Amino acid sequence: MVESMNFNYCGTLSASKSILNRLLIVQSFAPKLQIVGDSTCDDVVKMREALKIIASGGNATVNAGSAGTTFRFLALRLSRISGRHLLLGSESLLKRPQTELIRTLSQLGVQAAFVKDGGRLSGMTIVGDGWVDPKKPILMDGSESSQFASAVLLAALGLSFDLVIERVASSSEGYFEMTMATLAKAGMNLEITPGKQLKIPAGSRVTAASLGAELDVSSAFAVAALGAVGGSSIIKNFPVQSLQPDRVFVPILKKMGVDIFLERDVLKVNRALRLTGIEQDLGNAPDLFPVLAVLCSLAQGTSRLFGAKQLIHKESNRLRETETLLHCVGARFESRDDGMTIHGDLLPKPNKVPIVYDPAQDHRMAMAAALLNLAGANLKILSPEVVDKSFPEFWSLFPKKVVGGQP
Repeated sequence: MVESMNFNYCGTLSASKSILNRLLIVQSFAPKLQIVGDSTCDDVVKMREALKIIASGGNATVNAGSAGTTFRFLALRLSRISGRHLLLGSESLLKRPQTELIRTLSQLGVQAAFVKDGGRLSGMTIVGDGWVDPKKPILMDGSESSQFASAVLLAALGLSFDLVIERVASSSEGYFEMTMATLAKAGMNLEITPGKQLKIPAGSRVTAASLGAELDVSSAFAVAALGAVGGSSIIKNFPVQSLQPDRVFVPILKKMGVDIFLERDVLKVNRALRLTGIEQDLGNAPDLFPVLAVLCSLAQGTSRLFGAKQLIHKESNRLRETETLLHCVGARFESRDDGMTIHGDLLPKPNKVPIVYDPAQDHRMAMAAALLNLAGANLKILSPEVVDKSFPEFWSLFPKKVVGGQP
């Protein structure tokens, strides 16, 4: 391992934004449902603001900002309400795969179309009288994201007809399983037909009085990686069992030689004296990729991260942006269309003049750059506030010099 700055953390983290956004959609159908756990991250704030507007009734104009999950979930939630609605989003978000929303809504008798403002994509109009019984299974292509199918399930509470979904492809399957588990806990009876289709019975409703959101495991991975490189991390209230796909980081770090162990609900990580390269399929947990790629660059030997073609459709093209980040510090790697082969033993050099790094408005890329700085690099990270999307407390965990060039 390289010599790095010290990093020592002990505490708990905010609730999972992925789980919270699912629970908030469920709560919009059952206002008396109590949600245990909270987060002030941008994605959750946008969801709360939008659902408050929707609850007031009538035609709604809501803004998802740059939150992709929020945008997709809200599109299906708005489509259940008769009227003409406008769902706004950033241009970068709208350039991500969204056409499956239009195709799905069309099968449910709802019209949707992209709109522009000054020649730039600005949102989507959603027009209809609620969902119409399609009389046959709706076809859903999940090759680009599982969020489209999750959005349909979450918005299917209280239907007057049975709805059958046939998924013709899938990616990030763990997040779809998280959605099904959340709805099962809420009271929805999901059925698998003999033809492996998913059936949502008419009249499904929320029967639970309260539902909890465990801490954000994706954020916990960033904190654990920082501890593995810089000193130690103690994360309290870590879920012993979790449907969050990124929980796989615990065995991954063990495989890399990190001293990491779970005692009851406390995850403890100590600085690794030696990191070892790995081969890892990230098809079910692609959000780990940027930070894990940095860890692999610091490890001894060659690593191969693969199975995550969907990374090109995240907040940035994370495959290309991770390459840019590693190139900044002289890491050796080969590109793959679904990941990267990384040759380790990187010794980050603390250049006297910081290397300017733009995380491309991607929170995960900013966290990966911070890990490199902790390991000894000197990157000036532009727009550090992008971490607010998922982890607004991130920069408060360590000295500001980790941001590089910031006051």
